[in-house]
Amino acid sequence: MRLRTRLALAFALLALVPLAVMVPFTLTELRTTLSRGLDARMDGATASAQEAVERASANARRAVEELVESSAMEDLARESRESPARAIRADTAQPLMKSRGLTVLSLFDRKGITLSSGHLPARRGDPDPALFAVTREKSPKPVPVTVSVRGDQGLREVPALVTARPVDYGDSRLWVVGGVLLDQGLAAHLSRLTGAEVALLSGDTVVARAGSVTPPTVARVLPLGDAATVRLVFSRAAEREATVGVFRSFLLLAGLGLSFAVLLGLLMSRRITQPVEALTSGARRVGEGAWDVQVQVKATGEVGELVKTFNHMTTELRSTTERLVATERVAAWQEVARRLAHEIKNPLTPIRMSLETLMAVQDAQDERFPALFRDSAGVILEEVDRLKRIVDEFSRFARLPKPQLEPVDLGELAQNVLSLYASPPEGISIHSEVQPGVVAKADRDQLTQVLVNLVKNAEEAMAKGGGALHVRVRGSEQEAVVEVQDSGPGIPPEHRARIFEPYFTTKEGGTGLGLAIAARILQEHGGKLDVGGEPGQGACFTLSLPRER
Repeated sequence: MRLRTRLALAFALLALVPLAVMVPFTLTELRTTLSRGLDARMDGATASAQEAVERASANARRAVEELVESSAMEDLARESRESPARAIRADTAQPLMKSRGLTVLSLFDRKGITLSSGHLPARRGDPDPALFAVTREKSPKPVPVTVSVRGDQGLREVPALVTARPVDYGDSRLWVVGGVLLDQGLAAHLSRLTGAEVALLSGDTVVARAGSVTPPTVARVLPLGDAATVRLVFSRAAEREATVGVFRSFLLLAGLGLSFAVLLGLLMSRRITQPVEALTSGARRVGEGAWDVQVQVKATGEVGELVKTFNHMTTELRSTTERLVATERVAAWQEVARRLAHEIKNPLTPIRMSLETLMAVQDAQDERFPALFRDSAGVILEEVDRLKRIVDEFSRFARLPKPQLEPVDLGELAQNVLSLYASPPEGISIHSEVQPGVVAKADRDQLTQVLVNLVKNAEEAMAKGGGALHVRVRGSEQEAVVEVQDSGPGIPPEHRARIFEPYFTTKEGGTGLGLAIAARILQEHGGKLDVGGEPGQGACFTLSLPRER
């Protein structure tokens, strides 16, 4: 069998096998994804329904409070004190109820006798224990109860959200109990809002129903106390149709894939040759860093010349790379040695002078020796500590550990760092602006080291003139950002290009490794450290990290 035919068959097989493997897996993943999407939509719809009910409850509460505080209610309370029967009639509550957008409103005396009812005028003169019990609720929020309303088929029990407020005039007290019915209007509103079939139930009885959905269905229940329940029914028909549609698409894709695979195999078999494949593989390995690749393949003509040129190129590339690496390594060690020698040389001078002074005073048997010894010992210890600090910083920079990444709440981390500076120096104030929920994948200890270093530098920059230190934490979809801004003298433009270089410093006695270590830590985390701010108006260091997914 010719190579061209074998390649065509191989391409056809390669096209069919992944489809056969991926179809069951993809359908399962699709069902899972659609189920998650439906669950998320149902959660959102249920939350929207809850918010709608709470909004209706809040509107009812506000309407009752406005009614109680109105001048009309004050006049009614005053008149009812003098002549209750003349001031409050059976039809008194109905216009008050409609003017406030309420569907339940009753006026009671102290004993719970109905003086007037807007939703059931015939209740006048009778007690309404279920509705009057709301006056004993301690919470100002409306509560779910069952109220009696008159319909086409006589009295029926309907759940409602009601609240109670007293109206006092002298020693006279009226109770205003009002709210909204959980009826067909609310069911229709919730159905439009959620796209679900909505049923309002009082116990096991359906009080109102709105909307319709295509089976199969799934239901969510939203309880409203003991008086009512909202049932939301959602359709799973779209999920089933999507699964069937994807399966049909896979079948069509399999047929098209087989046809294209055969055609592609015939076309590619005319062009592919062994030397080209070898060169491709060699170039890929060179791109991965293997500089010593040699293509061992027999070829003639232009392809043969290309193979020879490629082998010569990799030989020269390897030699040049080795020379560059060796040169850079020597230069790096020379720079480290020069910097280390420079930093260690400075403390040695006061140490030597202190020791020479002590030896001279001792030889002269001078009585000032004990006092000079204490002073000189302090100087020597201070310089030794300085030497230790320098060596520790060089060692830390040279042996920075690999970060141990874990989800870190940057807002919490920033607050923990600022708690170390709860009592800043006089004249310096610290402010924080933290966006909650900004999480990045980072090494908590190393990131704490970076923030402590930045805050400490900001305090030192404002040590003479005072000022304000601002720490901000914010996040976007792609990255998490921490800003440390001070109102000190700022950083001159000519220094910004080198401020993150090792050993570069503008502070007296500094090693120039603090910001270099911070920048390197951010680089190890896949982030970056930038500096901004106008000269003379402070500096702003911006720490950016990828967001935790």
